[in-house]
Amino acid sequence: MLAIAFTLNIAITWPLTWMMLTAHPHMAEAYGPDSDARRILACLYFTIGLASLFALAQMGLGNRAWALHVAWVLFPVQIVYKLATWPAVGLSSPVVVTNLVVVAVLVLTLAIVR
Repeated sequence: MLAIAFTLNIAITWPLTWMMLTAHPHMAEAYGPDSDARRILACLYFTIGLASLFALAQMGLGNRAWALHVAWVLFPVQIVYKLATWPAVGLSSPVVVTNLVVVAVLVLTLAIVR
């Protein structure tokens, strides 16, 4: 489950980072027009993906403890900020709905791993 959660993070954050930084037209619908704030958010997404890649690589190298350390810091931060998008933006946003799906995966992962 840990590898799935990290892989999901990478699969979501890196394409979003690329599309946000290259002003892909679909990004304006979900995240608003290209702006400093959107580019800062892209940097946050990239960082989440990079931390997840590091943790996944550590798992591949047999260092599961490192991956667990990353998970127990990164996932709660993600859970809080993603849950906060719900009251801030509302469920009509596909970004918020996706965030809540990711929250479910991250909560399940933390409940299972030790």
